[in-house]
Amino acid sequence: MTKNNLLKTKGFSLVELLVGIVITSIMMTAMYTSYTVVNKTYSQVSERAKISRSSRDLVSMLMRDIRMSGFRYYAGTHTINQFAEDTDTCNDSAGIRLPKTSYLAFDNGFSNQSLSHNPVVIRKNTLGYASINEDNPQSQAALISNMPDGYADDQCCDQIQIVYEDFNQNNLNQPYQKFRITYFAEPRVVDGDARFAVYKTIESWQQPRAPEPILPAAYDTLPCNFPATGAWSDNCRDCVVKELIRDYITDMEFIPFDSKGRIIKDSSGRYPAPEITGIRDRLFDIRGVDVRLTFRSSDDFFKSNAPDSKKRIVTGLDNRSKEYTDKYLRDSVIVTVNTRNIGGGLF
Repeated sequence: MTKNNLLKTKGFSLVELLVGIVITSIMMTAMYTSYTVVNKTYSQVSERAKISRSSRDLVSMLMRDIRMSGFRYYAGTHTINQFAEDTDTCNDSAGIRLPKTSYLAFDNGFSNQSLSHNPVVIRKNTLGYASINEDNPQSQAALISNMPDGYADDQCCDQIQIVYEDFNQNNLNQPYQKFRITYFAEPRVVDGDARFAVYKTIESWQQPRAPEPILPAAYDTLPCNFPATGAWSDNCRDCVVKELIRDYITDMEFIPFDSKGRIIKDSSGRYPAPEITGIRDRLFDIRGVDVRLTFRSSDDFFKSNAPDSKKRIVTGLDNRSKEYTDKYLRDSVIVTVNTRNIGGGLF
């Protein structure tokens, strides 16, 4: 290329470069703004989905256990004959003849609430599990003593206790089984974030022919009679103690109702429980339970706190609503569960 041609080649002027930079900056700003909006929307949708998933999982678990409450196992002829064959070292080789219904003892818990076998017991505004322990009750104030100010009057949460039977053909020591499941909430503080969490304890009623553990080979040497009574134990294959089920619970509400759809409670608003005289006789009148679970987001959801004039309200079922001004999202799920195995007497 000759020198003259080089002199004729034109480039961008300073003004053109500045205009290009301005246009590019505007486009980048628009793209960043769009990304921020989309990312914020995605985060909000993700938080809603997380709350929904937590609610759905816990509701499914509660629905199954509440529906099982009061279940009694009825042994059929084949089961009875098979157990007699398996225990033919007893009764002159005739074996043990199981009753059609459970031989396990029943305790209404009126004398000691910690022994209760009642199908469904709901304790309003009761944190922790040990609150049912008559010998060593757990103080509600002590449970929230490490929580920030403002939690002392928090209405979280109800406690529900569920009892039902099962049967294990292979357990020659105690074929009839009975389980007590307790759902409860306790305060939880992690990295300065104070909230409540849902826990679960499963106990088994132990009324075996001989104390556990025993080896299968020793079954033939067991007594041929079952004891008249037993005790609750959290030491079994299916037992758990204070297992964390779900975090970030705001409230957990259970409301029992009778066959006419009326709430079962006394003049103080308490539900039937073995320790509450005057209404504990209605423990077997429960035909269904309304369940409300309210969870909050783990991170801030709203841009700013709500003003005192427009607080965010979480509505409860039984005159139990609460107002919040923080940035967390709270969402509730409400279901009604029928106690299809309760009615008419002891189990």
